[in-house]
Amino acid sequence: MTQQKERTSAKAGARTAITLLWEGLTWNMPTQRQLLTFAAAFESLTGLALILAPKATAVFILGAEPNVVGKMGKMLGRVCGVALVALGIACWGARTDSESAARSGTLKAITFYNAGVGLLLVLFAAIGKTGGIVLWSAGVLHLALAAAFAISFRRPKDTSSQKSGV
Repeated sequence: MTQQKERTSAKAGARTAITLLWEGLTWNMPTQRQLLTFAAAFESLTGLALILAPKATAVFILGAEPNVVGKMGKMLGRVCGVALVALGIACWGARTDSESAARSGTLKAITFYNAGVGLLLVLFAAIGKTGGIVLWSAGVLHLALAAAFAISFRRPKDTSSQKSGV
C-alpha cells in the first residue's frame, strides 16, 4: 500500500515539476496576438522589398548575387513578395480574431512557414553556398518565431483582442 502511495506521490511530483518547467519557459513569452502583429509587419515589409527591388533584397538577405536568370529571377522574387504580403495580411487579420478556424489555420500556417524557412536559411548558410550575418539572423529569427508560435498553442487563450478591440 505504501509503494502505491509513493508511486502516486512521485507521479504527482513529476507532473508538478514538468508544469513548473513549462510555466518557466513560457512565462515571458509574447501572446499570440503580439506574435501575429510582429509576423504581419515583418513578412509584409520583406514582401514589399521583394516586390519593389527583388535583386537588391535577395543580395541583402543572401549576402551574394542570386544565380537566377535575369527577368525570370525578378519575376520569381516579386511572386514571393506578393505571397509574403498575403501572409502578412492574413496574420494582421487573425490578430483580433479569437477562437476561430481562420485564426487557428493562420497560426498553423505561419508556424509551418517560419519553421520551414528558418531551416532552409540556416541550412543554406551552414553548407556555405552563401552566408552573412543577415542570412544567419533571418534563419535563427524564423526558427525562434516558429518555436514561439508552437509554444503559444499550449498557453491559455489570448483574450486581449476582445477587451481592446484592436
